[in-house]
Amino acid sequence: MHKLSYVEGETIIHRLYPLTKLIWLLLGTVLIFLLTNGYLLFFLSIVLFLILRLIQPDIWKVRGVRLVLLTGLILFLLYLVFDKTGSPVVNPGIPLLRITTGGLNTGLQISGRFFSVVLLSYIFILTTDPNQLAYSLMKVGLPYRYGFMLVTALRLAPILEKEAQTIYRAQLVRGVQYDKRNLKKIFLLMQQFLTPLLISALRRADKLVFSMEGRGFGRNKERTFRRQMTPTSLDIGISVSLFIFFGMLILINYGVLA
Repeated sequence: MHKLSYVEGETIIHRLYPLTKLIWLLLGTVLIFLLTNGYLLFFLSIVLFLILRLIQPDIWKVRGVRLVLLTGLILFLLYLVFDKTGSPVVNPGIPLLRITTGGLNTGLQISGRFFSVVLLSYIFILTTDPNQLAYSLMKVGLPYRYGFMLVTALRLAPILEKEAQTIYRAQLVRGVQYDKRNLKKIFLLMQQFLTPLLISALRRADKLVFSMEGRGFGRNKERTFRRQMTPTSLDIGISVSLFIFFGMLILINYGVLA
């Protein structure tokens, strides 16, 4: 199972400026909520899923993808079964199994919106280097102390995850039983697990503080960047294409192009 993190690549989306992708993540999420036609949202979710497959061919092995698809399917079925507004589409004679236009459209709307927002976030995470994103934010005015905090948190997260797995396996070897269902025992096990993890995190933070002080971190108000990144004509072209694409969806949604 692959972690949900940045994956190096040479696709068009990988080559976009990080702030361009961040802006379109936020703007695209807003535009998705402006769409009310379930069929358009379902179409959009299929497009985003195909883009995600091109970026990561073994997307099924990425953590959380199967849960996302299962959740969206459950949402669709719930509205399909319990929303009986509109005219009947399928009527097998059993009221619970009767499918109506209102239930179908609402189910596609809710599940399609859920899929679209989550898949858009997946595309952003898999194609955006966190370090480059932090540096881009610092270039547009984010204080580099906060940028360094963001980069450090992103770098330490997988390290702490690995240490948590090591602590868990070490305690299993020592006879700690994590399969106990007693509520009091669960709190005790959580304390035994989190205490060494917290101590390890504090030790790393303490070492990082001394290292930063030794290098004079925060002495200068401005900082330099080893790698210079700027928006290119590719960012402009993709942005224009996305404006046209979402503009057409909104016009079709509100009946202007119908």
